[in-house]
Amino acid sequence: MAGGFSKTELVLEAKWRRYADDPAAFFRECWHIQHPEKGAMLFDLFEPQERALETFRSERYVVTLKARQIGWTTLVAAYAFWLAFFHPDRLVIFLSKGEREASAILRMVAYGFKRLPEWMRDRGPKVVRDNQSTLEFGNGSAVESLPSKSDPARGRSCYLVVVDEWAFLENPDDAWASIEPIADVGGRVIGLSTANGWGNFFHRLFTGAENETNRFKSLFEPWSARSDRDADWYEVKRQSLPVWQLHQEYPTTPEEAFIKSGNPFFDTDALERLEVREPERGRLHDADFVTFVAGEQGPLSLWERPIVGESYVVGADVAEGLEHGDYCSAHVVRWRTQEVVAHWHGHVSPDEFAGVLADLGRFYNEALVGVENNNHGLTTCKYLKDWHRYPNIFYSRIVDERSRRVTNKIGWSTTKKTRPLMLDDLATALRDGSLGLWCKPTVAELRTFVRDEFGRMRGSPFDDRVMSLAIAVQMLGYTVQFHKDRGRETYGTLAWWESTIKREPETPVIGAYNVRGTGHSAL
Repeated sequence: MAGGFSKTELVLEAKWRRYADDPAAFFRECWHIQHPEKGAMLFDLFEPQERALETFRSERYVVTLKARQIGWTTLVAAYAFWLAFFHPDRLVIFLSKGEREASAILRMVAYGFKRLPEWMRDRGPKVVRDNQSTLEFGNGSAVESLPSKSDPARGRSCYLVVVDEWAFLENPDDAWASIEPIADVGGRVIGLSTANGWGNFFHRLFTGAENETNRFKSLFEPWSARSDRDADWYEVKRQSLPVWQLHQEYPTTPEEAFIKSGNPFFDTDALERLEVREPERGRLHDADFVTFVAGEQGPLSLWERPIVGESYVVGADVAEGLEHGDYCSAHVVRWRTQEVVAHWHGHVSPDEFAGVLADLGRFYNEALVGVENNNHGLTTCKYLKDWHRYPNIFYSRIVDERSRRVTNKIGWSTTKKTRPLMLDDLATALRDGSLGLWCKPTVAELRTFVRDEFGRMRGSPFDDRVMSLAIAVQMLGYTVQFHKDRGRETYGTLAWWESTIKREPETPVIGAYNVRGTGHSAL
């Protein structure tokens, strides 16, 4: 006896502490799963499952693209139980496609729980609720499994939300909308799914994680993640399944998994040909003149510093400036080579973004700055003109269809008519290789920009990079047309634009420039 405890009690207490700290050891020695042929058996993790388990513990947001039947739902179900059983006040919620799928997950949890060693059940927290949707313990922890239409937040503090087969939910976007408040207050999220086509929410989520454009850590688990699968096993599948189904359900790479059965707007082969490059990262500093200050966390990505005598354009998309909303985005393109030389991306208010654009434009030789003037963009335009007195702002020419009266509006006007035209111009520039693009996050957004079944063109929740690049391409057209006027003192001013407009008063204003070099201009 030591301190009133027997040797057996001390051994069991040591085991308990080890299992509470090491879920892999707990699974191998205590947790049973139901094998379709062998029945109850201890959960001996594959090496990829061990690595995934470490990621679940170290990262707050994880999205997993996986092959079918590799045991990942089983892994996450066991992990959820471990969290609740060994740690107080840990609420774990599963969201699944429907009631049947939700019940199946909780049955996995219940199956393992009922087969724990008797001493562990006696040592652990007592069950206070056990039904088809909830396993709740007296330590304040619980595992709940709900259909995806449920609202997991509903005023509670969740430690972890697991979204199972995210790509197959009826409304995958709504699932994220329901759990994002949990994530924002310190919760954790694990999303996992087999692929279900190209361009949908799950594809955008995973691709964004791969390209580090969202908060998630990406994991990919191929068909070979299970150690009992070899080339012979795969050959049997290959001979029995259509190619598209084989690649989608038993992929070798993420690219293979996401069958391009969606309707991508931009040419996927053209995007594959783009060679992304690592930029300098930093920010601009305006003292007596604008300078670049390097820094890893800066919002400015820079591939080429300004060259004396060269002309540049800036395309800018303005967001509201909320911390978790859309981003403000600006692309800088060198006119002569039509290469993206810089990209600014961050959360700032519309008036602050005006200062960013003023610095960016002045840094690049007083570049022509085209700012989308919709909604908050008009604030940016006005501050850019009146407060920062930037001399080279783009003005849209608006032609009244009835009277043919021409008016000018500061900024680029994105409308139902202009949006498809500007996106078409961008698509063509990418397809024929005339636009040099090295920005990895921008390429990622282009990959997830699709035309849906209703003909609408849309991207991920954040398509700001696509829009700012499309505006920059339009600015190239105007710069080509009027590059010969560069030496005039009035170049880029409202008076200059007004005088230019008078040349061809009936010419349509938008979507007219073709960046491929036709020479066709809106003005």
